[in-house]
Amino acid sequence: MSLFLEKFLTSYSWLVFFLFLLLFVLLCAKEFTVPSELRHLPKVPILSLLYSYARGEVEDSRIRRLLLPFANKHREDIIIKDLSHHIVQWPKEEPPDQMLLWRFIGQKNIILSNGELWKRHSRVVKSALNKNIPIADFVYLTNKLFSCMPDQGLVRWDELTMRFTLDAVGTTALGYNFNTLDNPDSPFIKQYNAIMDGIASPAHLVFPKIETWFPRRKLIALIDDLVDKFHGILEYKKNNKGNDMLTYMLEEPDMTDEEYRDNMVVFFIAGHDTTAGALSSLAYYFAKHPDIQELARSEVLKILGPTEEPTLDKLRNLPFLDACIRESLRINTPITYMVPRVSSAPTELRGSSGKVYLLPANTSTISNIYAVHHNEHHWPDPGRFDPRRFLNLDKQKEKTVDASLWMPFYVGPRQCPARNFAMYELRTLSSMLLRQYSWTLPSNSPHNDWPQNAFSPFALSLPRNMDLNFIRQPS
Repeated sequence: MSLFLEKFLTSYSWLVFFLFLLLFVLLCAKEFTVPSELRHLPKVPILSLLYSYARGEVEDSRIRRLLLPFANKHREDIIIKDLSHHIVQWPKEEPPDQMLLWRFIGQKNIILSNGELWKRHSRVVKSALNKNIPIADFVYLTNKLFSCMPDQGLVRWDELTMRFTLDAVGTTALGYNFNTLDNPDSPFIKQYNAIMDGIASPAHLVFPKIETWFPRRKLIALIDDLVDKFHGILEYKKNNKGNDMLTYMLEEPDMTDEEYRDNMVVFFIAGHDTTAGALSSLAYYFAKHPDIQELARSEVLKILGPTEEPTLDKLRNLPFLDACIRESLRINTPITYMVPRVSSAPTELRGSSGKVYLLPANTSTISNIYAVHHNEHHWPDPGRFDPRRFLNLDKQKEKTVDASLWMPFYVGPRQCPARNFAMYELRTLSSMLLRQYSWTLPSNSPHNDWPQNAFSPFALSLPRNMDLNFIRQPS
């Protein structure tokens, strides 16, 4: 009798397992099968994309391996202007509640809001940003960064730039000094990094509903605790005004504490991760191209001299350095794609071939900036670092680039409001670095062929473990 029962239970267990497997397959098929109304669109095989996400392939590698060959073969582009300029027809898509990223960031901020709420946030943020471009703060922090560097030797540059940009966004945007240049083991930053690592789980990114079925309570508690800390910074700033963006935002009575908090988190993430990635990429390309590095250094010394501090006017007069920054932002774009837009009504999009594609209402779309920046039909030899693309030279043989195709800060009414702020931060540090140091890439660097970016749940291009060999310049 017991033997019969054992066999029955064993058979029953296999039956339950099979039913669960069948249910999982059916759910996957429903989730990832292309809807019938979208099957007329050109598409990369869905299984290849899913496999790429499941194994944690870095975004820029996936685009180069799957999307760009497909786009170059079919020679069909959808004009991003159609999406970026018509913000009523193409509002930001409401993100899925299951993803813990949105529990941290919130949805009442300048990035995700729409309509009148976005207009109000945009007005308040732009007004605050226009009141101050903190060049003096950037100069102070750059000199502080130099104090963390040896006169000669290897520097883990991506980690140092992350600490620099954290202190920069803290002091100039939030009016709160995280002090990571002095204290790289800051508990605040360790908690933030732990949260980002947890959110970046490939399985939870591909199947966000897992968060509902099996909630990660420790990670949720960690997120909620950090959210409370941002509330604490907000309360501190209400009573401690300063020359920072948050102080100027608090002068506007039209935002709630929740909206202030959501925007603070957005500034915190966007203001340090993206700029740190951009600074790492720029230094990398200067290391790979010592002749270009020397040309940029000569220009900086001509305009700034050997000791003069950068000013707003002088930083505007560095066209070659500016071209180097722009080319670096193109070739290793800090944000590979934007928050999805969704069609508010049935609409038509025209491809570069002239073909018109009909999209039904509520179709989710993503503007892939990295793919635009590496499309060989728009950028000759797109993998080559060539700042001349952004210089108006009469003798330049290559065709002049279309300015609308350069979009590291996106384009249209909803492009990044802090783009001017970010460009001056990049100009300040890079100009002072060129004057203070020369640097090269170690011969055994894993980045010899291409900057190796870390996996990011936010589609950020962040070079990882980038060692550069610095030598301080003679005074």
